[in-house]
Amino acid sequence: MESLKFILKWTNENSGFVSVLLFVITLLIAWISGFFKMLVSKPKFKIEIIDQCSFCCVFDLNTKHNDLPVHKSAFVIYIQITNVGKAPSSIGKIKLGYYKSDFTHKFLSKRNWIEETISKEDFKFAFENSENIKIFPFLKQRNQLMPNESETYLPIGKQKNGIIYFEEQEAFGSWMPRENENEKTTDIKLVIEDMFGGKHRKKIKLNLIEPKDALKYNSYFGQTYKEYFANK
Repeated sequence: MESLKFILKWTNENSGFVSVLLFVITLLIAWISGFFKMLVSKPKFKIEIIDQCSFCCVFDLNTKHNDLPVHKSAFVIYIQITNVGKAPSSIGKIKLGYYKSDFTHKFLSKRNWIEETISKEDFKFAFENSENIKIFPFLKQRNQLMPNESETYLPIGKQKNGIIYFEEQEAFGSWMPRENENEKTTDIKLVIEDMFGGKHRKKIKLNLIEPKDALKYNSYFGQTYKEYFANK
């Protein structure tokens, strides 16, 4: 009882201090609440690969450097991105990482990273015994043969699909994507940034195809920086 009387007396005598203290505590609670809300309210990209136009190809350039063959690697991925998070966001930079074709175990290897490359031509697929042609939309780039929307803003629950293209510089020796044991695929990793700096990752087994097949999809495949083959 004496303790209660003391508390009431002290509160009455220090009402100004108590008011300030309550105000500070209220601000602190609001800041903490907003901070945790900000942590929860983030975009989250669900990344899926569409196999129709997703592959890698290594071109032999028929020349040598230090007695090692010179080659060129290029990658195309038909991707679908869905924002399953709690905040809208634009699709930012996209990088692709691959393991070099050396004898180092993957657990000890570092990926070589390359950024998106502009494609000189639309990717397309010609159906057998038909005049119809399938044009694949780019994710960010404008298509030449069809109207497409290059807007990369994704509200919550929305998705966008399109082609992303990567091209390595001329290289030699082991500086090419490593084949898996089946000799038909290579392991790559995609990293996609959102507008808040968050990074969304996806590991993929990408098909390896022959140059003649890659050029059917795009006659300038692997040739953004320099044209090596006759294009008609």
